[in-house]
Amino acid sequence: MRLRHIEVFHAVYSTGSVSRAAKALHVSQPSVSKVLRHAEDSLGYALFDRVKGKMVPTPEAHALFSEVDAIQGQLASLESRARNLAGGKSGHVRLSVMPALGLHILPLAVTRFREQFPEVTFDINTAHFADITAAIRGQNCDIAIAFNPPSLAGVSRRKLGAGELYCAHKAGEFAHRGTISLADLQGRDIIGIKDSGPLSQLLAQRAQQEGVSLDAVVTVQTYYVARNLVRYGAGVSLVDHLTAAAGEAIGLAFTPLSPPIRYDVAALVDENRPLSTVAARFLTYLGDIIHNLRL
Repeated sequence: MRLRHIEVFHAVYSTGSVSRAAKALHVSQPSVSKVLRHAEDSLGYALFDRVKGKMVPTPEAHALFSEVDAIQGQLASLESRARNLAGGKSGHVRLSVMPALGLHILPLAVTRFREQFPEVTFDINTAHFADITAAIRGQNCDIAIAFNPPSLAGVSRRKLGAGELYCAHKAGEFAHRGTISLADLQGRDIIGIKDSGPLSQLLAQRAQQEGVSLDAVVTVQTYYVARNLVRYGAGVSLVDHLTAAAGEAIGLAFTPLSPPIRYDVAALVDENRPLSTVAARFLTYLGDIIHNLRL
């Protein structure tokens, strides 16, 4: 049976007449009768007995209907899904992001987005910069988000916001100063970040320019762990603005640097794989949240 045969058979079986089936399908009665005859000719047996103007299902029709009903339900679901995809109301979004986004911004954005579009699903991977760029190049994610990513061949870059590094320290340690210089940190116990990509490079360049040596007594892989080490008194650290803004900071203070070390928060997208409607909509939504973040 062809799909049109299934649709007409289902309508006639469900409504009990050709006229009601035609009305349900928004076609003419002769059209329904023609398709039904063609279906019966293709099958080699009758699906309905015509009794006093009524369409009485044959035993063969009863045997077929359960499977036809299931197929019809799947077709209706497919049609609904296709409409939702076109309207950006459903779909699946794969993200690869820096760990700092997973502390506050991304959970907030995903939760609020799904409140509006509950049929959208997400796959979120947090990784270091090298792994993020590998994910977008290997088409293992739809959107990658990183701090200050360089230009990459075949990858488009979209700025979502801007940030700057902050010195994380115990509250009151710097006597409520408005800014801190790198020279102020020389000789202190530094919690360093390993494999933070472009931000590590920015910090190293600035330290070299100012002739400052920042030797780490503890090295960690995420800013969040560095922040917690500072909280327990292990030293001071230089962290991104998203880490500084995430959650409660009992006993901690975050002071900007002078001069500031600024960077972009940017999304990376494979130029050969345009974003789906829902992915593009979420990226705009996320960008608005990042842009409006206040420390």
